[in-house]
Amino acid sequence: MFQTMSRALLILLAAGVIATALAAPTPDSVPAPEEDTLQLPDMKVGGGATLKDFAFPTKDAVTAPSFPANDPLLKVQYPGTALFEGVATGRATVGVLLDQAGRPLDFLLIRYTQPYFGQALLEEAKDRDYTPKRLKGVAVPGAFTFSYHFEPPEGLTNISSFDAVGRRLEEVQGGAGFVYEPHREAELDGGQLELIQVKIPVLPARLVPPDKRPVRVLVSFYVDEQGRVRLPEVESALAPDLVAHALQALQQWAFKPPTIKAKPVLVRAMRAVTFREAPAAAKGR
Repeated sequence: MFQTMSRALLILLAAGVIATALAAPTPDSVPAPEEDTLQLPDMKVGGGATLKDFAFPTKDAVTAPSFPANDPLLKVQYPGTALFEGVATGRATVGVLLDQAGRPLDFLLIRYTQPYFGQALLEEAKDRDYTPKRLKGVAVPGAFTFSYHFEPPEGLTNISSFDAVGRRLEEVQGGAGFVYEPHREAELDGGQLELIQVKIPVLPARLVPPDKRPVRVLVSFYVDEQGRVRLPEVESALAPDLVAHALQALQQWAFKPPTIKAKPVLVRAMRAVTFREAPAAAKGR
């Protein structure tokens, strides 16, 4: 379902357009924000916009959120259920929405090969500290996603012959398959998300362009099985002040619960959001 992005999209990846990771780190290393391999051309931007319509921050202007440099190495305990079942390896990805101080606002399980791997990484994520995203040196809200590759402690694995065959097949195919992962909007019943509640962000008066042209940003987010917006991220804002205003509005959006063949699913989406000017009375305050 997901494939490697082309070299032409590297500048977007550096800007943080895609934040989740398929390539998980080893258990004794600290994971860094890595690239998701969702195919941008298949993701609807909306409003007649395309990715070429947005200016993205340069790589040097953005510092991705992460773990503090002095934090212990990420090492998640191998789930006992996996040992009992003789499962030899597993992977999971978790996302965290952070405020401008690096405090967690929301956690989301994004993908896993088995539910207990996802739950183990989620619990670990809740116990970690984080550093916030920075745009031009200014801390801003943002999403941080990281993956983990589970391996059982040496000498404790109990791989059955059946699982050994399965593990070899997974190695040939590039690793264990995910039983839960996000889908693209084009895969949904009806072919798109159905927005049922929306709020338009207000543009701070000091940021209104002299020529009064509309100001819009590209936002990415997940929509969960209940239609709620999760881990919203402003991808194209060049002014730090725009980020918080856009995210505050986006968190009040709601969609009809997304489904594929009538089954609720997690979806990755993008939208172009146009700011509205503050009312005249508000400008004078």
